[in-house]
Amino acid sequence: MKRYLTILICFLSVAAFAQVNKTDPQGRKQGKWEKVYPGTRVYMYRGEFKNDKPVGTFVYFYKSGKSKAVIEHGANGRSEGYFYHETGGVMSYGIYKDFKKDSIWVNWDKIGRLSSKESYKNDSLHGIKVVYYLPTEQGDKSQRPMSVEYYENGKLHGDFKEYFENGKTKTTGSYKNGKKHGVWESYHVDGGKMSLERYKDGIRHGWCIAYTKSGKEEGRKYYYYGRWLQGKELKKKMSEMKRLGINPNE
Repeated sequence: MKRYLTILICFLSVAAFAQVNKTDPQGRKQGKWEKVYPGTRVYMYRGEFKNDKPVGTFVYFYKSGKSKAVIEHGANGRSEGYFYHETGGVMSYGIYKDFKKDSIWVNWDKIGRLSSKESYKNDSLHGIKVVYYLPTEQGDKSQRPMSVEYYENGKLHGDFKEYFENGKTKTTGSYKNGKKHGVWESYHVDGGKMSLERYKDGIRHGWCIAYTKSGKEEGRKYYYYGRWLQGKELKKKMSEMKRLGINPNE
């Protein structure tokens, strides 16, 4: 009897396996699919395909067997993704469009504190990204921005702002195609200006000024496309620009 029971269990196991990981005559994945980590019985993922495309709920696992992600595949190419820390708790949530990150994604640390929000388009950062200070006191649910920046097709592009933990401005500036461009200003924690720098396509260009805590000018340097000009070379360049009617900061 025991022998027949063993045979029956083996038969049922083979039959069950035959119902998953199937492809059609065109080689497309169809129905339920499962994958395990090599050399283990731990699932890597479980889900269902239709004509080689995932449909419904897909669950992904860490090698420890704990949940890593749950992807809900809906209609019109829209999917919702929930990702988890191995220790438990949501790590991030966002939307996919045609299997690419889209819209706002939200991220949390291992103990559930909001760490950042970022906007995507076609799997690249596009739009606003906000990074937050992590609260240190229990019960503190404040959302204090550490930095606010903008992207265009994966590159920093547009205004940039950085803040002290007390909410006051630390740095302001802007990017153009991933490079610093224009006026950048830094501030002391009490609000006084610390420095002013000018950039052109990622390199210093123009007058850069340092300030004391009292707000007085402490010193200035002139950069011409990344080169610090001094003495006779500086005087010559200033005279040349004045004669030609050129703004030295442009």
